Amino acid sequence: MARKIFKTIAVDMDAGTHDDRLYSAALHPWRSWLRKSMLPLVRQETPWLAALQKRIRTPFLDHYFLWTANLGTHTFFMIFLPILIWFGNAHLGRSIACLTAFGVFWSGFLKDFMCLPRPLSPPVHRLTMSQGAALEYGFPSTHSTNSISVALYLIAVACDSLPPESPLRMLSILGAMFYAVSVVFGRIYCGMHTATDVIGGTILAFILYWAQWASRDFLDNIVTSDSYWVFLTIPICLALVGIHVCFMGVIMGVYPGSWMCNNTDICRLGLKASAGSFSFGFLSLAIITMKITVGVTMLFIWRMACKKACYFILPPIYRAFNLPHRKFEIGAR
Repeated sequence: MARKIFKTIAVDMDAGTHDDRLYSAALHPWRSWLRKSMLPLVRQETPWLAALQKRIRTPFLDHYFLWTANLGTHTFFMIFLPILIWFGNAHLGRSIACLTAFGVFWSGFLKDFMCLPRPLSPPVHRLTMSQGAALEYGFPSTHSTNSISVALYLIAVACDSLPPESPLRMLSILGAMFYAVSVVFGRIYCGMHTATDVIGGTILAFILYWAQWASRDFLDNIVTSDSYWVFLTIPICLALVGIHVCFMGVIMGVYPGSWMCNNTDICRLGLKASAGSFSFGFLSLAIITMKITVGVTMLFIWRMACKKACYFILPPIYRAFNLPHRKFEIGAR
C-alpha cells in the first residue's frame, strides 16, 4: 500500500498544545481571551476530520493531495515566478511574488500571534513532506492564503485582459479555481489544517488580493519610474522583520531589482529579447530547458548562500542598534 510511506509526525509536543496556563501567563489578557475563544473550534473539528479521512482516503488521493500541497509553498513560487519574468511577463511575476510574500508574512504573523494548534494527530493522520510542520501553529492556513490570493489574481487578470467569448479566458478561470480547490481541500484531507484554519486563510487571501489588485498601477509606476523612492522598500522591509521575518527578503529584491532592470540598458534589452523570442518561438526547446535549469539552480544556490550570510550578519546588527524584535512570539516547542 502506498499509504505506508507516510508517517505521523513524531515530535515531543505540537505547537500550540502546551498547558493553557502557559499561554495565559505569556499572552496579553485580550490576546489570551481571543485564543481561548477560538481554541474550541479547532478542538471540535479534530474528530470530524478523523472521520472524514477514514471515509474518503485512498492511495491515489493520498499521493495527489500530498504532491499538490507543494503548489502552495514558497519553494514552488520561488521556481515558478522567475520563469514568468524570464520569459516576458514581469508584471504578473512581480505581482504574484508580492502576493505570496505578504501571504506568507501575514499568515505567519497571525500563526505566532494566535498560537492555535493544528488538528491533533492522532486521531487525525497527517500527510506531509515537511517533518517540521508540527512545529508551526495552525491558524490561519498559509497554503490557503497563497493559493486563493494567487487564483483570484489570475482570474482578475484573465477577465481584464481576455474578451468574454475567448475560450482561453474560461480555461484560465477554471484552471485557477481547480488549483485553489486542490490546495485548500488538500490541507484538510492531509490533516494539516481545520476548516477554521482554511477559512481564516481564505479571508486573509481576499484582503491581500484586493490590496494588490487595487494598487497594481501604483506599484508598477514605482518600478517603471526614474524615482529612487523604490529603494525605501529595503528599510521598510527590514523594519517589518520586527513583526515577522518570513519572505521580506523577496520584496527587498523584487522591487529594487525590477527598477534596476527597467533603468539599465543591459537588463532592459535582455528582458525584451526573452519576451520576443519566447512569443515568436525562436528559442529552441533545448535553449529554454537550459535557461530554466541554470536559472533555477542559481536561485537555489543564491538562496542557501544568502540564508547563511543573513544568519551571520543580521543578529549582531539588530543587537547593536537595539532594533525591534518579535516580543509577542511564544516558541512552538
